[in-house]
Amino acid sequence: MNYSMKKTLSNFLPYVMLFCLVVMWGSAFAALKISLETISPLKVMSLRLIIGSITIFTFFLILNRKLPISLNFWLWSSLIGFLGFSLPFSIISWGAQFIPSSLVAILMGANPIITIVLSNFLLKDRLLNIKVIFGIFLGLFGIILLVGFNSLNSLTIDNNFFIGQVAVLFGTFSFALASVIIKNAPSEDSFERSLSSLICGSIIGLLILSLFESNPLNFDKISIKSLFALFLLGVFPTGIATLLWFKIISLKGPLFLSLVNYLIPVWALLIGIFFLNEKINFVIGFGLIFITMGIWLIEKR
Repeated sequence: MNYSMKKTLSNFLPYVMLFCLVVMWGSAFAALKISLETISPLKVMSLRLIIGSITIFTFFLILNRKLPISLNFWLWSSLIGFLGFSLPFSIISWGAQFIPSSLVAILMGANPIITIVLSNFLLKDRLLNIKVIFGIFLGLFGIILLVGFNSLNSLTIDNNFFIGQVAVLFGTFSFALASVIIKNAPSEDSFERSLSSLICGSIIGLLILSLFESNPLNFDKISIKSLFALFLLGVFPTGIATLLWFKIISLKGPLFLSLVNYLIPVWALLIGIFFLNEKINFVIGFGLIFITMGIWLIEKR
């Protein structure tokens, strides 16, 4: 294989990984909703992290890898585990109970905006310019067109509606901050950092569960369907997706990763069109156009 072909493949690899991440995270909403039918949000958060940790640890044992034992490594892993996993997983799951999944997608579409602002202040690279800002807002407007006008017209607004939105936004901020922090963390193998962060997130998640849930060991009335959905949620959107998350950030940075929030609604739409016989209209078409233009502008920065 010559040099130019290797370079082409290395440039193409982050896009392949981003697509895989979109598929796994895009499918997580359905698995999360089924899990929450009979399992509390905090139990879902802690158990999916434990299952994700076991998934990566299995590969770790097969490959005969070892984790670093330095204090600095585990302090960074604890910070990422809290900001990137236990906090956003718990608070977004809790907030998603009170608002439609379409609104969750729109609110999480703010991730690129939060990421670009945090990157501008916390990273050495100055990513903020007119082209990027315009691209971000084009993508966000595309999400609103894609999922907003088609499913938000029948909202039932109650006392928890506002606080549910705040919770999802706060969880989105926490996840964006973790993505930026990873770029600033000491250079480590993405495999090692993924496993250690999930382990730390699992431990913190269990502490949060024991503090805020009156009977954390009560697993009565949990359905097999919810358990199976939780298993899938832990293995793929949590375990394997975490490996991709770290690798994409190391290769392309947190802003590139944040584009996943624009692509997840597109993936959900494609599933609806090809497998559920849903129809596409001109509003959705314009939404797809705006999202495509936004991603193009951000990538051409």
